[in-house]
Amino acid sequence: MFEFYLMPILFLAAVAVTGMVRVHAIRSRLLALPTHRSSHEVPTPVGGGIAIVLVYLATLAIAILAFLVQWTHALLLATSLPVALMGYLDDRRQLGAGLRFAVQVLCVFVAVSLAGQIPAVNVGSLVIEGALLQWFVLPLSLVWLCNLYNFMDGIDGLAGSETAFVCLAAAILLVQGNDLPLAWLCLGLFAGAAGFLVWNWGPARIFMGDVGSGFLGLTLGLVAMVAHLHGSMSFWSWVILLASFLVDATFTLVRRLLRRAKVTQAHRQHAYQHAARRFASHRAVCVVVQAINVMWLFPVAALANRHPDHGVYFAALAIVPLLVIVYRFDAGRESL
Repeated sequence: MFEFYLMPILFLAAVAVTGMVRVHAIRSRLLALPTHRSSHEVPTPVGGGIAIVLVYLATLAIAILAFLVQWTHALLLATSLPVALMGYLDDRRQLGAGLRFAVQVLCVFVAVSLAGQIPAVNVGSLVIEGALLQWFVLPLSLVWLCNLYNFMDGIDGLAGSETAFVCLAAAILLVQGNDLPLAWLCLGLFAGAAGFLVWNWGPARIFMGDVGSGFLGLTLGLVAMVAHLHGSMSFWSWVILLASFLVDATFTLVRRLLRRAKVTQAHRQHAYQHAARRFASHRAVCVVVQAINVMWLFPVAALANRHPDHGVYFAALAIVPLLVIVYRFDAGRESL
């Protein structure tokens, strides 16, 4: 039996834990201080992503105790927890980027090893499979997703609301695919993100921090990988649901690489950051992004899930308008 009625309890737990983390952060002076590269203007407590991690851990534990997931898949889905731990330590004492990246890569390769043989991915008439998919394309995608989520966590409410949307939308598609265990995990992540968002919606009273952002990026990638293993949700549907973040982060990175900018340096050049300054509102940007998600990306993702053989074409259909938007908002360029 799937205990979906527990979701309100998990939501309230996330609200409560986020509030407690905020009090602790204030007392311990764990604050994000404004700089010329940040999008906030007052010192703000950091580390609220702990609540999302704990709710996900509880959701996964319930799934294990109820025999909803295989042990190998449970271990696979838990490989994002060391990334959360490194993020927590980084929030407190600023670890080196090299160490954090090494942990991410290690966790990704452990997860891929636990997955076993990864089914082929169809890219139109091209088929990606075997070692190329398992040991290059998939690890590269998971590491990038882990980092881009960190890059996109730059204004109040954006990462939390994006997570809530992706998880709720994925849960709906997974239920349609009769994959109730993964739907349960997605709803757990939704409850955690929604509870955190109570405190993070602009003006934010606490930030997610690296403990949450990198963890969420990798966890969503791992859930997508398991769904691909189960054959319960199209890989391309995940790409479409995450397209708002994927397009902005990737376009910005490519443009900065072409300008030979130092890509490891913090900046405010993503489209969403330009938009937040142009409209002088974090809330407005989040509302517009979620409107695009709900009214455009979710219907296209549902179509891709219904017609998986044509998934890449639906992904292109979803992504092209987003490319136009991020270009118009000067993604990857300095503010004028």
